[in-house]
Order: sequence, then C-alpha cells, then structure tokens
Amino acid sequence: MSGRPRGRGPAWLVAVAAALLAPWRAGAAPPRAAVQLEYRRAPGTERCPDEGLLREEMARQLGYDPVEPEAALQAKALVFRGPGREVHAAMELHDAEGSITWSRHLVAYNDDCRELVMNMALSLRVALDPSLNVQPAPAPLPEPARPAEAAASAPVQPAWPRISVGLAGAAVFGNLPDTAVGTALHVALRYPSFSLGLEGQVQWPTTFQADKDDSVSTWIAAASAIPCSQIRRLFACAFVSIGVVTSFGGHTELLNTPSLWLATGPRAGIEMPLSDRISVQLYGDLVLRLTELRIERASGVLWTAPASGGLVGLRVDVHLSPRREATARRAPLARGTGAPH
Repeated sequence: MSGRPRGRGPAWLVAVAAALLAPWRAGAAPPRAAVQLEYRRAPGTERCPDEGLLREEMARQLGYDPVEPEAALQAKALVFRGPGREVHAAMELHDAEGSITWSRHLVAYNDDCRELVMNMALSLRVALDPSLNVQPAPAPLPEPARPAEAAASAPVQPAWPRISVGLAGAAVFGNLPDTAVGTALHVALRYPSFSLGLEGQVQWPTTFQADKDDSVSTWIAAASAIPCSQIRRLFACAFVSIGVVTSFGGHTELLNTPSLWLATGPRAGIEMPLSDRISVQLYGDLVLRLTELRIERASGVLWTAPASGGLVGLRVDVHLSPRREATARRAPLARGTGAPH
C-alpha cells in the first residue's frame, strides 16, 4: 500500500475549484437601486440648487446614478422656506402602486440650501440601499492659488438686490367722481423679505354732468414710494403718493385746477411666481387723502371727494436680475449616463 495520506486528492480538487470560481465571485456586481426623481422648489427657494446637485451627490454616494425615468420606485422631494432663515425639505418614496414606503423631513438653518441638498442626497442614498456604509469622499488638501485663479474659482454669490419692473391695471373707487381705470408702471429693488418700489400711476378721466349743457372730466397723475415686507407669497406695504388732479369742462370755467394730490395708506396682496423671471401680484390699496379734493366753479362746488378711496389691481412683474445659484463641482456620473438638464 502506498504511504500517502488518504483524502489529499479531494483537497487539491477543492482548491482548484475555488481558484476557478474566485474570478466569478469577484466580478459579480451588487444589485443597483433604480428610482424616478421629482424635485421641486417652492416659491421663495428659487435660489436653492436645482435637481442637478441632488442627483450628482446621490451618484457620488452610491457609485452610480440611480435615476431612471421608467423605474417602479419614485422619489419626491420638495424644498420650501420656513420661519426666519430656515429652509425645509420633505421627501417621500412611493412604490409602484403609489403607496408611501419612506418619508423624511430635514431642516437647514442660516438659509444654507446647499447643505440641505447634500443631506437630502445622503438620506435618499440610505433609503435606497441601507446596507451600504456611508463613506464620504476625503476632502482635498487646499493648494495655494494665485489671486486671479482664486477669484475665478470662487462660488457665485446670490445677486441681491433683484430689480423688477411691472405693469399694472386697476379699478379705482372713491378718488374720482366715478369708478375709474388706473394703470401703473412699477420699478422695485427686491430683497428676500423686503422691497422698495417706485410707481408712476395714472387714473384715467371720469366724467360727470355739471348741468344740462356741460360735463366735467377729472383725472389724476401721481408717483408713489412703496416699501413692502413679504412672507412667502403674502406681502404688506405702505405707500405715499404725490401728484396732480386735473379737471376740465367744455363750457364751464373751473377753479383751482390743476390741484395737488397727496395721499397715503396700506397695500396688501399675494404674489404668484410663474417662473424665476416672471410673477403676478394681486393687491388692494386703501387710499387716505391728505389734501382736499373738490371740483368747483364760481357759482359753487360741483363735487367733493370722500376722505378715503381704494383700488384693486393686478400687476405682472419681470425680474431683470434673477437670483443666481452658487456654483458647485459636478460629480462624475456612471459611464453611459447623461447628466440631468
């Protein structure tokens, strides 16, 4: 009999089989998550980063881009403003039937939208594949840069104030002898929660019958200063208006025309953004006259204005210098995957 130990044959066969199967085990790729992504910014958060940063950070965390338009799983993310300088994010995952399988609410303070979006990406990454460990990329060591290079690579800061130009139409009550049509051109410097506007207004002529043979027409041209405070879509303002009131009749000689127009009062309304560059405002004014307004001729007073009036207006604003987002480094996506638009 041979003196070789028994069982050596099977042992080397197992070793060979393990060596042959090792490349297959090493090359097996882990399963990938796939999700549709719906990212929205509520009014007041237009300067927050767009969907591109969220998607790129998710790709960096996972090692691939999980966003696929036809995926069964859907991620919905909404960024909205809270009190003070808070920015909030509400996130949900919906399955193929539309049921919510996961939700999260995040808050960033000091108006730091970029930090909020980075935390959103991390939460979504864990929700899509919680078995993965968080391995943030190491921060690169700072390198000295020449002043010109440093200026070129510095992030773009938000552009404040914005400039808006608007055109308004209004129905005016109590300022003239009859309901009048008003138009206004509005220019404003706008900050996140405050604006300072200048407005040129014309309240077009209304006519009343002075006697059976003559009629009188009256109109107002004025300029107003309008500081406003805004919280989300709602705004409240005060205005001071100065101008002239002009009256004329066909055969009647009127006294004290043109005369001084001076008024003040509050304004309140709601703003509805249509895009980053266009918004619509619906507002109302309570007009308190500070000067006397009456139409008279030598034979007597024909009409005296009440102490107060009002108007309801609709204005379309165009923002000439919309808020700019800070530039962000773009993370590379997986090969063959296009960057989001």
